[in-house]
Amino acid sequence: MKIKLIINPEAGIQKRNLDRIKKNIFLNKEERTERKIEEFFKKKELEIDIAHTKKAGDATNIAKRSKNYDIIIAAGGDGTINEVINGIENYKTKLGIIPIGSENVVSKELKIPTQINEACNIILKGKTKKIDLGLINNKKFIFVVGIGFDAHAITNVKREVKRLIGKHSYTIAGLKTLFEHKPEELKIKIDNKKEETGYFAIISNVKRYGGNIKITPEAELDDGYLDLCIFKNRDVWSVMKYVIGVASGQISKLKEIKHYKIKKADIKAKNKVLYHTAAEIGGTTPVKVSVLPRKLEIIVP
Repeated sequence: MKIKLIINPEAGIQKRNLDRIKKNIFLNKEERTERKIEEFFKKKELEIDIAHTKKAGDATNIAKRSKNYDIIIAAGGDGTINEVINGIENYKTKLGIIPIGSENVVSKELKIPTQINEACNIILKGKTKKIDLGLINNKKFIFVVGIGFDAHAITNVKREVKRLIGKHSYTIAGLKTLFEHKPEELKIKIDNKKEETGYFAIISNVKRYGGNIKITPEAELDDGYLDLCIFKNRDVWSVMKYVIGVASGQISKLKEIKHYKIKKADIKAKNKVLYHTAAEIGGTTPVKVSVLPRKLEIIVP
């Protein structure tokens, strides 16, 4: 069995750990992640080929060069997983996940534990499941796309602040964006039929948006659909209601938000609007989004 491990050494690590990163020690909750993974597979008499990412795009490029491997393991957060799936071109290759990011939304959906040995054991003894992928402007995603407000909020996240306080940096950036961002109207065509408008859209393949916050509670990774949320209003009070609704888990009850199960959507605006995939800026409108049903084979408990 040929196994490739793609590890993001900075996933989920805040400033206090940076000096140890430079010494080539990769930690998650004080565990030496890379060493633990190596030791696990060595005990099973299996060799793994390890590659580290150093910058954005590395995980995709490494995965592209790993088409002859039986299993590619993504050790990192949701961003690392998203990069890896964009590099998998041989869909006979299975994806394993070792979650060491700050949020680990995808692994939560799949019930993959954050304990290193447990996650490794699932890769060897778990079952496989074919899941859907999303496609936005010819780039694949496994998790979520945000168009408008939250993409602009991501541009306000300072790398130094994120390293210092982790996921709370997004809250600070969101508050800043709330009062600075002037939303553009989005024109959305759903499945070549229905036309909608709104000022902020989320397209998701999973229930969770971040942490345990569920914006699309009806989403399933293998139902052949993506879940679309359209935020209809743009005034500050409405945006604050959205934020409160998200935080309280009551967002599905807000009349100002429309929910759809979709196969595809075309989204445009008069002026260019930013979008992100898994908290990484992907580009601007116009965008074409579609689902790739049961495209990826992933190892789950």
